Amino acid sequence: MIDFKETAASTTRGVEPALAHALADELTGLTSILADLAYDLAANSETLRQHMHSLQAIDRITQAQLAMADVLRSTATSENRVAAVTLEELGKALLASLHRYRLQGVPVEPGIA
Repeated sequence: MIDFKETAASTTRGVEPALAHALADELTGLTSILADLAYDLAANSETLRQHMHSLQAIDRITQAQLAMADVLRSTATSENRVAAVTLEELGKALLASLHRYRLQGVPVEPGIA
C-alpha cells in the first residue's frame, strides 16, 4: 500500500506562502468580477431564461475559485486542505490529482524553476 501522507520534503518545496496568498487574492478578485458579470446577466430575464445553465456554471466556477483560494491560504496538510473543500466533486478531483502527482511526480515546465 502506498502512503500518501505528506513528507517533510514535500512540505518544504513548492509555492512560497506569500505567493500562495497573492495567488489566492487574485483568484478572489477574479471571482468577484465573474460573480458581478453573472449577476448583471441574470438581471435580464430573457438572458436568464436562455442561459440558465451557463449562469449556473459560472456560479460553480466562482465557488471553486473561492475554495481553491482557501486551499492556497491554508497552513494545514494537503489532505486536510482538500478535506475542507465543500464542493465534493472538486475535492475528489483535487485529492486524485494530489495522489497522482505524488506517485508520478510533478511535471517540470521549461523556463519555470
